[in-house]
Amino acid sequence: MKLGTEISWHDRRLRLPLERIRLSERWGYDAVFSAEGQGSDALTPLAYVAAVTNRLALGTCILPVTARPPAVAAQSFQTLDQLAGGGRVMIGLGSANPQAAEGWAGAPFGSRVERMRDYVAVMRAVASGGPVDYAGKALSVPYRGAGARGGAPVTSGLDTNPEMPIFVGCLGPKMIALAAEIADGWMPTAFNPRAFQYFKPMLEEGFARAGSGKGYADFQIWAHLDVMVDDDVRAAMRPFKAFLATYIDYLRPTMDLLGLKAEADRVAELTAAGRFEDAVEAIPDDYIDSGWLCGPLPRIREQLQPWLSSGATGLIVRYGPQVGANRHAPENLEAFRVIAHALEKPGA
Repeated sequence: MKLGTEISWHDRRLRLPLERIRLSERWGYDAVFSAEGQGSDALTPLAYVAAVTNRLALGTCILPVTARPPAVAAQSFQTLDQLAGGGRVMIGLGSANPQAAEGWAGAPFGSRVERMRDYVAVMRAVASGGPVDYAGKALSVPYRGAGARGGAPVTSGLDTNPEMPIFVGCLGPKMIALAAEIADGWMPTAFNPRAFQYFKPMLEEGFARAGSGKGYADFQIWAHLDVMVDDDVRAAMRPFKAFLATYIDYLRPTMDLLGLKAEADRVAELTAAGRFEDAVEAIPDDYIDSGWLCGPLPRIREQLQPWLSSGATGLIVRYGPQVGANRHAPENLEAFRVIAHALEKPGA
């Protein structure tokens, strides 16, 4: 099991958690991840982290594919890989949403599946080091649409690393199957250890389409693991309940899979009616306990055990909810060490 930590990307002023990043490298963590929405971008912070660390892999979880042409994204990752000394970069891609595509990037949203298939294909073509000549359903390089002037295929001017892994972040069935087919790994949204059994058929459908005996042994699954330390377990749960109530429409698919559709409907109903505190209370403690680590440190270590057999191959450990009123809660760095120690990481 690999471990990662993450740079917060929601704040109006970017502050790199350098103490946590340096300690995580000392405690045997494997990677540090960034992301982006309409705040800080995902790649610039990783370049800084590359300069102040020696071993940690540098990944995005995720980079929205509507924000950049795929060849430009590939160029950025290849540049970061060279800055970091080679072999340290992991590419995590996601589809974002129509608002991010149209309202921010000024791009049509289109088909998630077709665009992701084409985007990954172009990035792999750049990494191959040859001329990029790809015609897909959503994207073509060179451009072949209306107004095209016949630009010829171009080869990257950088030495490229074709071994850089590409992961797809998603939760929908078609996208999960696509990730298994075309990518080196999957970054699930709102992962819960009890839900993996429902995702296996989707992953195996994608493996079958990929052929060549592809399977779990060739595939990484990086899941977020959010932690809150407090001697009062219910007090530690509350920030995550508030986060879930706020974003119930986005986060409910995992609740539905686990047989909690009625509970999710009730939370959505209460939130829509402006009864936020009632919505928070309507979220079952057991659901929070199965998908987040809450309470005193010994309990967190104990609650970690289901994650070790969850199907995930890597855990991105974060402290507290990443958005909402509690996102600035002071981090208990000992929680990161306890998790590393439980996984028998060197230095923990």
